[in-house]
Amino acid sequence: MAGGCGSPTDAPEPGRLEAAWQRLVANRVLSPLYRRYVEEMGLRGDERVLDYGSGAGAAARHLAPRLARGGGRLTCMDVSTRWQAEARKALRAYPEVEFHLGDVRAMGLPDGLFDVVLVHWMLHDVAPADRRSIVAELVRLVRPGGRLFSREPTRASHGMPAAEVREVLCAAGLREVSATQGKALILGEFYRSVWSKPMD
Repeated sequence: MAGGCGSPTDAPEPGRLEAAWQRLVANRVLSPLYRRYVEEMGLRGDERVLDYGSGAGAAARHLAPRLARGGGRLTCMDVSTRWQAEARKALRAYPEVEFHLGDVRAMGLPDGLFDVVLVHWMLHDVAPADRRSIVAELVRLVRPGGRLFSREPTRASHGMPAAEVREVLCAAGLREVSATQGKALILGEFYRSVWSKPMD
C-alpha cells in the first residue's frame, strides 16, 4: 500500500477514486502505522534515504521531517505520474525532497548513492520477471554497509509469500538482519525484514 510502484508493474495508472482512497486511508487512517514503522527504522536523521515506490507519500510524509531535522536527504521514486503528483503535494513543506519518475534501471544513478533504501508494500506489484533486476539495481545504489527495509503483504489474493521476498533479496547479495511476520489493520498479513549490504 505504498500507493504506487518504482518499477514496471502489472498495474495501470491509478484513477481518481483510487487516489482519493489513498489520501483517505494510507495518508490519514493508517498514518499512525506508517509513523510507527518509520520510527522503528531507527534512523539517526542524517542518512540519504530512497523511498522506492513512494506512491502518494504515505511513508515519505514521516521520513521527510526526521531527515530535515537531522540534515539527511530524502529521494522519492515512482513510475506513476499521478502518485508522484500526490507525493509532491503531501511533501510541499519539504522543498529539499528529490523526486525521480521512471524505471530505476534506466536512471544511471551512481553506485552507493544511498545509506538506506525503503521498499514498502510494492515489490509484490512488480512483474515477477523484473523483480531480480530491479532489486539488483537498488542494491547497487546502497552503499556498502547500508540497509534495505522491506515490508510486503503475504496474503494469497494480492501479495507475495515471505519465502519469495527472501529469495529475491538474498539473490541480490543482501544479508538478512531481522525478519518478522505480522498482521495490521486494513493492511492484513505481512512480512517485514531488514537487510544489509556487505562491506566491500
